[in-house]
Amino acid sequence: MRKTYAYLKEIRVDNSVPQNSQFLWENEKLALYYNYDPKEGKVEWIMQNKTNTPKLVSLLRGAELNIDNQTFKIPEYLFGNAFAEIYFANDLSNFITSLNNIPLYSLAILKNKNGNRTIAFVFKIPPNSVVIAPEYGFKGLQSIYGKLLEVTPINQNLYTVVYDFTEIIEYETQTGIYVYYPPDPYIIQSYEFQIDEFGTIVTPRLILEIPESDVNAVKSLISDIRKIIDKLKRIF
Repeated sequence: MRKTYAYLKEIRVDNSVPQNSQFLWENEKLALYYNYDPKEGKVEWIMQNKTNTPKLVSLLRGAELNIDNQTFKIPEYLFGNAFAEIYFANDLSNFITSLNNIPLYSLAILKNKNGNRTIAFVFKIPPNSVVIAPEYGFKGLQSIYGKLLEVTPINQNLYTVVYDFTEIIEYETQTGIYVYYPPDPYIIQSYEFQIDEFGTIVTPRLILEIPESDVNAVKSLISDIRKIIDKLKRIF
């Protein structure tokens, strides 16, 4: 399974959809277009807000590639679900802690109707505007699909996140860049948003909400877990 990766410095807001953009999906409030650069393997996702009020959305997308006559599938998953820890630990993105200040590339805790949680980007699209977000890893693109999902803020909490360290290795292998990464597990403060669907979960995580009063206890527990993990690494 192939994963793609964001280049967060290139994201921007515009007043309208760029000319020659390819249409993918729309409803009465939102629309999704894209532009493709085959040389760089880059897709620019163009997320349009057609209303007079700001919209909070996540991007669900996937694709099929042909590389050296081999077919590779990028599963339909939420943008930012892969490599979220890398974006966070390397100061490329932060978790949303204020609804009044949401940078263009922001991570958040997302919760579906079954009560399951994951992490992905949440974009705040200004009224009658577009957010253009580049993503790399699409060389040999054959087909592409996607849609925008509105998200609804629930509340702000502290969370403990246990993640799959494999994502760090995969990112460094794909990009050739060595990166910082957070401890496993780690604690973050974030808004939680309701979302209709996750798509495929490409980076498994255990996300636990913790009350403020339990923070010190959780930090102690995490320290104990790390010691156990370190011992196991030395054994195996």
